Amino acid sequence: MKDNAEIDCNDKGVEFLNVHIDAPMSQVLNDQDCNVKDLIFPHGVAWENDSDYGLAVIQLTHFDCGGIAVSTCLSHKIGDACNGLQFSIDWATLTRDSNAKITPPYYISDTIFPSPPSGPLDSPVVPSILDGCTQKRYIFSSSKVSELRSSVASESHVKNPTPTEVLSALLFKCVAKAVTANSGSFVPSKLIQYADLRGMISPKLPPNSIGNVLSHFSTHISNETDMNLPQIVSLMREEKQLFRTRDNIKENAWALEILQLAKGLPPKKKEFDEYTCSSVCKFPFYDVDFGWGKPMAATIATGPYKKLFNLMNYKDDGIEAFVMLDEQDMSVFERDEEFLEFASPYANYF
Repeated sequence: MKDNAEIDCNDKGVEFLNVHIDAPMSQVLNDQDCNVKDLIFPHGVAWENDSDYGLAVIQLTHFDCGGIAVSTCLSHKIGDACNGLQFSIDWATLTRDSNAKITPPYYISDTIFPSPPSGPLDSPVVPSILDGCTQKRYIFSSSKVSELRSSVASESHVKNPTPTEVLSALLFKCVAKAVTANSGSFVPSKLIQYADLRGMISPKLPPNSIGNVLSHFSTHISNETDMNLPQIVSLMREEKQLFRTRDNIKENAWALEILQLAKGLPPKKKEFDEYTCSSVCKFPFYDVDFGWGKPMAATIATGPYKKLFNLMNYKDDGIEAFVMLDEQDMSVFERDEEFLEFASPYANYF
C-alpha cells in the first residue's frame, strides 16, 4: 500500500502463516471466550488498518487432534466480505482441481465510486476501536427464528419478515435497553445496516467484482415507546424499500461519509446513538471445500468496534450472532430475559 491510498501490485504474493496450537480444535473453537477463538486468525491483523503484514494474510492452523483451520484476512482497502469469500472459494476450487476454470477477478477500480479531485482516499474504510470492548457469541436455532418471525408478523403489518430483519431488530432493542439501563435515560437511536450493491445497481456486477461495493440504510427510533419489535421491523422494511429504489451510486450514504472524512471536515454532530448490523447469512461459507469436505465450523474475528452485530449462518441449523459491546453494556445485555428467550448464549461447533 502506497501512502495508505494506492495499491502497488508488486507480485510478491500473499503472506502465508503456518501455525501449530498445542490443543485439540474443540478446545479452541468451543471456548466461551471469543478471544480464544481468535487464535486461528493472524495475531494483530484482523480489523487492523495499518498491519505490517500487507493487504492479504492467510493463516493455516494445525491442532493436536489433526484438525486444521484456514483463515483469510483481506484489507477493506481492497474489498469487502464478498471478495474475501470469493477468494476462498476460488482458492479451494483450484486446490481440488488445479485445472479448474475460475472466473478472473473483475477490478472495478474507481469506476463506480470515483476518487475525489484531491486524489485517492487515505482514510480507513472501517474504523477499528477495540479498547474496552468484548464480544459474545449467540446461537438462534431455526425453530426459534421461525417462532420470532411468526410473532413479529402477527403483531405488525410486515409480511414474511426475514430472519435478518427480526434478529437485527431484537438485538437492536435489547442492546439499546442495556445502554439505557446503564446511562439512566433513553437516547434516540438508529440501526445502520449494510447491503451488497452488486445485484442492485444497473448494470449488475458479478460476485467477483473487487471493491467495497456497499451502502447502508438506517432505522431511526426517536422515542423509547417505539423501541418494540413490530415497530422496529415495520420501519426497517420501509427504509429497505426506499433504499432499493434510490440511486445507490449517486446517493450512497456510506461513500458520502467517507468522502466527508477525506475532505478533513469535522464529522456532523450525531443526533442518534448508532448501532450497526452486518449480515452475511446469504454467503455460503460452509460450502468452501478444499478437498477435505465441507468445514465443520465457520466464524469471524472479534471486532472492529462496539454496538456492532454480525450475523452469519450456523452450520445447518440457525443463525449465529457475534455481538460487540463495551464491557459495562455487555454485563447487562447478556442477562436480558427477552433476548435469551430466543438466543442460546453458548453452543459447541462440534
